[in-house]
Amino acid sequence: MSRKGFFHFQKKFPIGILLLIHCLPFFSDHAVDLSGIYKEVLVQDFETESFGEENVKAKLGPDFTPEVRISTVFRTPERDSEKSLYVEVSAEKNQSFQILFKKPWTSQDFVKEFKFHVYANEGGGSLFILVRDSTLEIKKLLLTHFNFTGWKTLKVDITRKVRQDDLVTHKSSELVFLGFLYEAPFERKRGTREVFVIDDILARVRPKYMIFPGEKTLVK
Repeated sequence: MSRKGFFHFQKKFPIGILLLIHCLPFFSDHAVDLSGIYKEVLVQDFETESFGEENVKAKLGPDFTPEVRISTVFRTPERDSEKSLYVEVSAEKNQSFQILFKKPWTSQDFVKEFKFHVYANEGGGSLFILVRDSTLEIKKLLLTHFNFTGWKTLKVDITRKVRQDDLVTHKSSELVFLGFLYEAPFERKRGTREVFVIDDILARVRPKYMIFPGEKTLVK
């Protein structure tokens, strides 16, 4: 390359960009591995608590309340489970509703994601999770559309979807998992039903405030 051509190349591509491209393999090889700072905690396994109509919040009357109960038959094959939450929505009771925990799950740690074990019979509805963040706003986050049959392990990464920082000085805020919102399809064929089952719910958490004093050390 001629000197004139080199200076033209350098003008279009500043030396800083060239150095960054040259150093990318170094940064890649020395990136900090964050996987070890998270731990998995149990949110709900449905083994000890009872669930029924008292957990359901719906707009229509009791005649339209879906069947919500604890099942010992439907259990995820992935974990050592004895019970699960069974929900059945018939065509005659096709409505949207909430399933709320009697005692919501709370965390003062930073929650990266929730993991659910879910069974469905391709009924066509949609399921959301309801969480209250540090702004005290209740957010509904999509868990899944029931367009599948059988068991699935589903994850919801909430990192950028809710606020978890402490907004008030010297007061530690909590993330609160309130329950679920089921949205029924616009219509359901007469005589059909939707069944979905929720088994063990887990969360990946870490201490909320952390710093990097060194390349391979991470402390609170």
